[in-house]
Amino acid sequence: MKTDWAELGGDSPGTSRRIACLRYGTEGARPKVYLQAGLHADEMPGVLVLQHLMTHLDAVEAQGGIRGEILVVPAANPVGLSQWAFQRPLGRQEFDTLHNFNRGYPALGPRAGDLVEGRLTDDAEGNAALIRTALRTALAEETEKARTAMVRGQLALLDWSIDADQVLDLHCDHFAVMHLYASPARPEDTTLLCRCTGAKVALIEEVSGGNAFDEAHTVPWARLRDRFPDHPIPAGCFSTTLEYRGQFDVSDDLAAADARGLMSYLAAVGALTGWDEPPQHPDAPHLPLGGAGEAFAPQGGVVTWIAQPGDTVAQGEVIAEVTDPMTRVRMAVRAPNAGLLFRTELWKSCLRGQGLAHVAGTEVVRDGDLLSD
Repeated sequence: MKTDWAELGGDSPGTSRRIACLRYGTEGARPKVYLQAGLHADEMPGVLVLQHLMTHLDAVEAQGGIRGEILVVPAANPVGLSQWAFQRPLGRQEFDTLHNFNRGYPALGPRAGDLVEGRLTDDAEGNAALIRTALRTALAEETEKARTAMVRGQLALLDWSIDADQVLDLHCDHFAVMHLYASPARPEDTTLLCRCTGAKVALIEEVSGGNAFDEAHTVPWARLRDRFPDHPIPAGCFSTTLEYRGQFDVSDDLAAADARGLMSYLAAVGALTGWDEPPQHPDAPHLPLGGAGEAFAPQGGVVTWIAQPGDTVAQGEVIAEVTDPMTRVRMAVRAPNAGLLFRTELWKSCLRGQGLAHVAGTEVVRDGDLLSD
């Protein structure tokens, strides 16, 4: 194992930041698998999972068991890690611009398409290699224009990951069951990952809006298939956002079990040998991200929950109540659709109109930009 450092510099005199990437295996070997955690720097479950995972990877590498190339970024956002206010970490958005650290990644597909125009053949594997090179060239052009540490950090992560076969971005929600987001391009990988991690639902969408990190890897391949329909272009990258339950689900017991699940996945995709634990969980339903209906607060006040993440609810069922402490009026929060209540908000107070929960169902109930900021 060796460690690469991406030096981000600093935006003010006397400051600097950097990101560590741990490399296992042989550079250029396939499959290339990239894992990161802490892109939202106030989300710690995945950060601890990768600490346990690296212990396993150290042992496997010592036995010569790394067959591909595995890159691990254990803390992806040093800018966000430094952002504390009122004794609370605030690592979801960059203080200066309120830019979400997991939004606004460059769309590299159009430029990559220009670079491979007229060069594609009937060889799908050869086309994939051309496209990966083109994506790296397009990324290098973006990097030359980067001005702030935040943007340099985003592009450094892409520099390690843009040509990977597998990209796993570890996050968490507020209160939630284990779930994940993926594109529809490689459902067999989605199924395998659910069985390895114990995800309760996979939320599927090709383009969710916002240019999040995971889709920076999958959307270019989809756009290039649309642009060049006469040439075989594979879904060259399986990329996913893994939500490791909720903010407070941070413990060594949970992280150790989750790391073992990731090891089973790495073994199943051929990145390593010497790991004999098969996937331990049943498959989860693959549901449209547009089927994740949102419940809103009918008034401001104190939230009390009746249903909990993991419950199956009916449309219109009362899942919570909001009490106005001044008027004593208590109003119901109802499930917007039938399905799995997979996440609820962190705070026990709310404002009128605030989103409080999401229910994953089979029918599409919303469109447009599907990710909250």
